[in-house]
Amino acid sequence: MNEIQSVIKMWRMKIFLLNLWIFVNVASSLSTKAEEMSCCSLTTGSCHNVCSQISLVKLGSDALAREDASKRFVEFCSTEKSNFWSCVNTTLTDLKKNENWVGRSCCHLVQYPICRSKCALAGDRSHLKNSCRSSDELEFYSCLEQREDAERCCNNVSNTTCRTVCHELFHKPGKQSSLKLYTSKGCFHQVPKCLKNLAESTNAENPKQYLNCCTEATTPKCLDACRKALFTSTTVREILDVLEEKCQPALPHSPLWSCFLQSTSTKSPRLPLDIGKLSCCSRAANSNCQNLCWRAFEADWEMAWSQLESDCLLSTNEIELRRCLEDADEPCEMGCSGLSYCTKFNDRPTSLFRSCSSTADNAARWEADHWARGGAIRGLGVPVRADPSCPPESLRAAACILQLRPCESRVHETQLCRADCMELMAKCVDWAAITGPYTATTMCSKLSPPHPDIPCVSLRPFMENSNESEPNLHPDQDISTPCKNNPCPESQICILQPNDIEKPYVCRPSCTLGEMSRLLVPKNIWVQIPRVDQPGCHRICQCTSKGLEKCRNLNCYTFNSCWVQDRFIAHRTDFYLDCNPCQCFEGEVTCSRKTCNEIKLLSLPCDCPAHYVPVCGRLGVTFASACLAKCTGLSANEVEFGSCSLRDPCQPNPCANGEKCLRYTRVCLSPIYKPCKQYECVPMDCNNKRISSGMAVCDRDNRQHSSSCALVKSGAVLAYRGPCLKGCSLRGPVCGINGEVYLNECAAWADKTVVDYLGTCVAVGLIGDEIVPRCGPAVECPPLNPPNCIGVTPPGACCPICGGAARIFYSRKQLDRIYYMMEDEADKDSVTLNAILTALGRQLQVAQCSLRGYVTPESDIFILIQPITAGMSSSALQLRACIAETEKLVTRISQRSPKIIAEVPLGSLTRAEIAHGHISFAICSQCSIYILIIPLFIIGIIT
Repeated sequence: MNEIQSVIKMWRMKIFLLNLWIFVNVASSLSTKAEEMSCCSLTTGSCHNVCSQISLVKLGSDALAREDASKRFVEFCSTEKSNFWSCVNTTLTDLKKNENWVGRSCCHLVQYPICRSKCALAGDRSHLKNSCRSSDELEFYSCLEQREDAERCCNNVSNTTCRTVCHELFHKPGKQSSLKLYTSKGCFHQVPKCLKNLAESTNAENPKQYLNCCTEATTPKCLDACRKALFTSTTVREILDVLEEKCQPALPHSPLWSCFLQSTSTKSPRLPLDIGKLSCCSRAANSNCQNLCWRAFEADWEMAWSQLESDCLLSTNEIELRRCLEDADEPCEMGCSGLSYCTKFNDRPTSLFRSCSSTADNAARWEADHWARGGAIRGLGVPVRADPSCPPESLRAAACILQLRPCESRVHETQLCRADCMELMAKCVDWAAITGPYTATTMCSKLSPPHPDIPCVSLRPFMENSNESEPNLHPDQDISTPCKNNPCPESQICILQPNDIEKPYVCRPSCTLGEMSRLLVPKNIWVQIPRVDQPGCHRICQCTSKGLEKCRNLNCYTFNSCWVQDRFIAHRTDFYLDCNPCQCFEGEVTCSRKTCNEIKLLSLPCDCPAHYVPVCGRLGVTFASACLAKCTGLSANEVEFGSCSLRDPCQPNPCANGEKCLRYTRVCLSPIYKPCKQYECVPMDCNNKRISSGMAVCDRDNRQHSSSCALVKSGAVLAYRGPCLKGCSLRGPVCGINGEVYLNECAAWADKTVVDYLGTCVAVGLIGDEIVPRCGPAVECPPLNPPNCIGVTPPGACCPICGGAARIFYSRKQLDRIYYMMEDEADKDSVTLNAILTALGRQLQVAQCSLRGYVTPESDIFILIQPITAGMSSSALQLRACIAETEKLVTRISQRSPKIIAEVPLGSLTRAEIAHGHISFAICSQCSIYILIIPLFIIGIIT
């Protein structure tokens, strides 16, 4: 019986192998047929067999192959087959006609049959449209760009030999011998500038960066060949040729080949003209406007911009697109002063303007004078002139609004309120000079919001002197915006230093987001770039000293809706589940986690009790109880008892001999971040210039060290990371609003969080809308300044705090995709809470404001923006400015401004809500009572 079963198994295996052989050969024949000449279908027999073996790609790139094919057709194909011969002659003529196209030599790299056939007959890149997508044909398009670069550079070299060697330099960059050959042929007087740059530059591909892939080799022979190839070859193509010979079989899914193919696909692509504006194109309501937008800011600005402007940006249907493009050029920022003509706009430190400058001031002066002399008013679609009886102050205010462009704080739009517009039309327009069906109503439809409930800018406040200014203000209580007009050199970005009074900002190396972009990002920051080849998808690149490099495509998932309960919800739609505000974003639903009762009661998520038995989650977040940790989806083996701050990550010592373990806390936001390390290993014999963490650190004696390496060498004990801070208390310990215990207030600030109260953490605060103390007599809350300030009681915290506050929601799926693409450990920190708070802090312009935040018990991000002192010395103006900065950030996030979405990880932020309100503080001899007066913005700005 066993012998029979063995025979059956043997025959089954033979049948399986036979079927596999048939499948492989059929697939191979299909691939060949897809590549053969279409003429082959017009013949049969031996002529068809010969025809099907001739590669169309080979015919397109090789004149000798065409000559040989003609001879074989004559030998095997009857001249009576007129249709066949007519087809062959036409095809060969077409192939010869475009044989000089530089892309022909790359056609063999094409993967898809339709594209391969199209490439063989093409005469330029435009012929590939609709047949070849760059996302599918990365290797081909890389080759094509290289050939086109060579053609542009070498085309002006008149000598044939010199031109040939010039092309060779492009095909094998970095070979100095080729440059010597070029000059030895008598070409030294014809070296193009672009060729010099290429020859003198280091190899862009740097094959040694793929050494880690060699460890995936399965045999010693393959491992040795891989390493030798990486040190001797100059291009990845040469390396792959060696591997194909020494490490067969070449299977794309094998670890070795997968590593190389994934790495080689990350070569930096040609960047769009303006990445920030390109990200706006998806906002277009009309598909034609979207296509014009793609063209204008990807590569074809000269041809597409004027049409985009006339056909789309003047349309009332494209308000969102126009606003987004304006945000990329001139985002709304706080403050206006120093104007000599628009003087009524001066001294407005907390109002938002797009272009408050002396240039705009002079333009307003010219505009008002032009109108007063009978000049036409632009932008209304019909010649309009000012009535001579119009009050000069009204003309001046209108001209100043047009040029300075004050922003409404909730939508960042410069549109006149309808009542103001109608009044201006009645007083200042010469209607006798207008013909046709034009009325004040039709005119104001271009200048005012379409609906009365949409926020707008009123003309009336700018007809009077500002009431924002505070006379006789001490310099320490004033505000400043030193980075507003970027005082740094052209290639650098201005970054505020909120805790450095003597030096409020620093200039850092940066990258522009395209040749035409005004947006800058600091060095080492990652940006995300919309992909034109796959709308809705992105690639990410890092800003380096050479520009945007290390580019790689994110895993692409385009979802236009979310399935919620029993219906589809469209992308970027806001809705409610019970009492919780939610949003659909790329197929992912994010919601608040309030407990929904008919009577609004203080509570915790999942109705967890307010017991304080803290646990530390594996991502570095402390939860007040295991119930709250479970509510966020953590299992029992993903938490440890005790808060994260009271656990010592260096016990047991995770570092090697000769290394010092230092605490390096972080909160990881991607669930696949494993492990979320809370320490750093510093070699005892480290070189201060080479240590991975170059930031300054502060020790327990409040002495500053240039790096963790310098700290270790001095033998000091780490207090916190970052420079030693001023204006904060060294009294401690203190409990942060995130439930962590800190050495003192300075240590809490360094960790970008706010102190809740003095002492170790002993309680968790219930969550609600009322701004009151939440933890009873167990906690003594610090006094507020001023007592009736605008502020908030943060979720899970005990005490009210003065300042601007907002709740921010983020896409965990997007952070997962970003984390998955990061190779270096340092780059993975892009998906941490600190990275988001640091990036949001760069959005602030007021030097006296500092942004801090934490992950709430509901697993969203809560930020607070306060005066840097946050104590008794801060002024009402500083507090007002910080609240205005909070509201500005909320609007930018909600409207997905280019200032937000262009930068990793801010692009993962999907929604924001303002959380602050008014507090009243009454003091009696034995108690402190906080009473809610007016809650502000219970539900924040939601686009």
